[in-house]
Amino acid sequence: MTITSSPECPQASQEARSATEPHDQPVCATVLGLDCSSTTIGWCVHDGQVRDAGTLRLTGSDIAERCRQARAGVYLILLNHPDVDAVAIESPVCRFAKALIPQARVSGAVLALLAEKQIAWCEVTPSEAKHAATGRGNASKADMMTAAGLDDEHAADAVGVAKAALKHVQVLR
Repeated sequence: MTITSSPECPQASQEARSATEPHDQPVCATVLGLDCSSTTIGWCVHDGQVRDAGTLRLTGSDIAERCRQARAGVYLILLNHPDVDAVAIESPVCRFAKALIPQARVSGAVLALLAEKQIAWCEVTPSEAKHAATGRGNASKADMMTAAGLDDEHAADAVGVAKAALKHVQVLR
C-alpha cells in the first residue's frame, strides 16, 4: 500500500508505509482525525463516513502526565482501528498564548507515537476542517456539531479534520 497526497498534506507521501505496485488501484482512505488541546483530544475514524468518534479527557495539572495520557489514548484508538491509513491533526491555534505551548506539547506526544509506529500524518487548519464539515471556514461549534450529527464539540471538530484530510490523502492497494 502507498499513501499519496497533494502538496497541502506532504507528510502523507513522505511517510508512506510501503511501496506500491503498478496494478494498485486507489481506494478510499481511512483517516483518524484528531482535534488536540492540552486537556482533550476529539477523535474520529472516517472512511467517507464516520465509523467511530469520541473524546479523550486528559486529566491532572502535570503536562507531562497529560502528554503520556494523550499518547496512550491515541495508541489505544489505533489498536482498535488497525485499518487507519493516516492521521490528520488539527493545527494549533493561538487564540490564547498561554494554552498554545501545552497544546503543542500534547500534539508533539501524538506525533512521536505516529513516528514510532510509522503512520503517515498531515496537518489540517481549523478553517479547512470547518469548511470540509459545513461548507464554511468560519463555522461555529454548534454548526460543527450539527454537521457531524454529534453532541460532542471535540469529536465534531475531529470529524471536520478527518473530512478535510480525506480530500488530500489517497491510498493505493
